[in-house]
Amino acid sequence: MLKTIDLFSGAGGLSLGFQQTGEFQIIAAAEINKAARETYKANIASNVTNFVFINDIKGYDFSTLSGQVGGIDIVIGGPPCQGFSNANRQKNHVINMNNSLVKEYFRAIKELKPIAFVMENVSMLESDKHRFYESYTDNTIIDELISNGFNIPKKEDSIFIAPQIIYNSIDLMQLINNNDSVNRYLLPEPLYKLLNTLSKHYSNEKRLNSFLQKQTKFLIKNIKSYVSTVQDIHDEYHTMITSKLMELTESFNPDTIINIKNDVSNIVSLQKALLSVEEIHQNKLIGKYNYIDGTISFITKSFSVIDYINAILGNDYIQCGGTLNAKWFGVPQYRRRHVIVGIRRDKYKGGPLLPQKAENVPIYSVWDAIKDLATYESSYDKDAPAIAYKKDDNISLYGKLMRQGNSSFYNHLTTKTTETAMTRFKAIKPGKNFHSLSTQLKSTYTNPERTQNTIYLRLNPDEPSGTVVNVRKSMWIHPTLDRAITVREAARLQSFPDSFIFCGTKDSQFQQVGNAVPPLLAKAIATNLLNRL
Repeated sequence: MLKTIDLFSGAGGLSLGFQQTGEFQIIAAAEINKAARETYKANIASNVTNFVFINDIKGYDFSTLSGQVGGIDIVIGGPPCQGFSNANRQKNHVINMNNSLVKEYFRAIKELKPIAFVMENVSMLESDKHRFYESYTDNTIIDELISNGFNIPKKEDSIFIAPQIIYNSIDLMQLINNNDSVNRYLLPEPLYKLLNTLSKHYSNEKRLNSFLQKQTKFLIKNIKSYVSTVQDIHDEYHTMITSKLMELTESFNPDTIINIKNDVSNIVSLQKALLSVEEIHQNKLIGKYNYIDGTISFITKSFSVIDYINAILGNDYIQCGGTLNAKWFGVPQYRRRHVIVGIRRDKYKGGPLLPQKAENVPIYSVWDAIKDLATYESSYDKDAPAIAYKKDDNISLYGKLMRQGNSSFYNHLTTKTTETAMTRFKAIKPGKNFHSLSTQLKSTYTNPERTQNTIYLRLNPDEPSGTVVNVRKSMWIHPTLDRAITVREAARLQSFPDSFIFCGTKDSQFQQVGNAVPPLLAKAIATNLLNRL
């Protein structure tokens, strides 16, 4: 058995596929999300003695772990890929530095020195648009790699911050230059979120009035609480912001709300700028702030993610990256994912590192996946008891595979449907989405033409589904029933067997399913890896 660790494991789709080969022993995993962690423990780690669960990978000592367990043979995982520098970032005011987690993944490989690794991520990973910003955190390592002959070209990059003056007399450039950190100028997160939501609702009178009815008291409470904590600070910034916030507490009604629209917008814009500055500071980016043509930017350098990966692994591993479609491997879903497989040179026996599309694997449809579940009543209760299978002589081969070894199933949970949503459900035909509705049925959306094609999608029963995301948020509709699809139906589309039980709130269950690697895709990757060792 090959001792395996799953980093960024989520609910466990990748681990499950590797387990299903019978050749990989998952002995450790890392996942920061509490609900996904509980699901993983319940399904993957429940029968493993001395299983090691890492809550947070950042700074974790993998060398010590390796010594404790007698070495790790295989590293698998899918670090999140958000937050990379890219060419279309001008409108992204807040930087998400999750790209550092990719570096943590490869730090684990350097410390564990496994026989092989598998990294699953979005198909754009190899694009030159996905780049790391230069940082004091690892700049010495990067320069050493470059001096040792590895090719990591750097180029000038910039992060848009904001206009020089966002709000009246507040000089943002001066604010930045006078402080190493702007943390003390940030509003409490609950207050910022409320103001940000209010700002977005200005363009829709119905939503604005609904927000005021539900949130005014809470917003005023948060404003007064914040003002009371900074009332002894008399610098220009706090004096300006607190005075404007207190004005808001006196103006929250539909008649006067329009008069403070600019104040709300300016406060939100200023906070977004300060959040960007604080993230730059926290992530120790190398560079300087620059004021050009009325706007402030942070001028830095960046380098390609794939160049970094190739260099950090050095010549120790033979590696290959490519895009796989889950439907090639028996998953009833079009799901394209980028996978990188690396094998240590001394353990590689030849052959393609990625599994090839097989001619004899059937292409399963949505109806193959979930038709046997249509006769069972769905529930709104996340703690609903197990549902016993009925005798079903018309079940598909795929349905039998998902049921295998079980007498009942869980997670047949759906979401309650409003009257407006139900009217839309009934109007949408299989394979159609929100855009097929009449103008009248789109009236609650500010910009209906910009709605994604995955919203209010009634699944086509005769084809594989599109990429499964959080189908509750996207409001995917059952092919034949006027209801949203259930957690179990979404799990079937992802190739999770019915024996796999999801934990947590209803929304977290939907999110776990949508984030997961389809187990049958993972099994194909694992099987191919075994053949190369």
